[in-house]
Amino acid sequence: MSEISETQMDAAEKFSAATIQLLQDERGVHAETAIAAAARMAGTFLFRSFNSPLDDATPGQPVLSEQANEQGPRLMQILGGVLEQMGVVVDQEVISQPTDPEHEPLLGFLDTQKKLEPEFAAIRESFGLSLGEAAEAVAIATAMLIRQCTEVLDPSVAFGIALYGFVQGTKTYPAPLS
Repeated sequence: MSEISETQMDAAEKFSAATIQLLQDERGVHAETAIAAAARMAGTFLFRSFNSPLDDATPGQPVLSEQANEQGPRLMQILGGVLEQMGVVVDQEVISQPTDPEHEPLLGFLDTQKKLEPEFAAIRESFGLSLGEAAEAVAIATAMLIRQCTEVLDPSVAFGIALYGFVQGTKTYPAPLS
């Protein structure tokens, strides 16, 4: 994967806005769910870019791969770099702590994918991004969401949620695209 392009930055804004729009209800948007959802989708795009044929895998099944181990950290680096550029400070000690149950996302992995992936796929196609480029753009969108949520969620907690979402996405067999 290469440097972030202006096209990816523009797409990141669309991914961020789509996350908010698709997860909003009468009370607003649950910050933890939005951050986890975007991170999971970044991971899912990256997983799909591996083109690993898994004939016997079922949606939601954990899949361990060397590609995820090698390429997944790029999403984390992008997230950290973008947050740093935005002036969002993250406490490494908080990140290493288990997520408090009160900060659990309200949607599971496959429900997240079902809600977001059709729109995310359309955004990816409209910008002409490869799956890997889209994964990076959604990692940027995740940083944007963390920044937007700083008044209601500690950015260090949000960063931890995002990291777990990246891992879920890169190491979980997704449902087929409909």
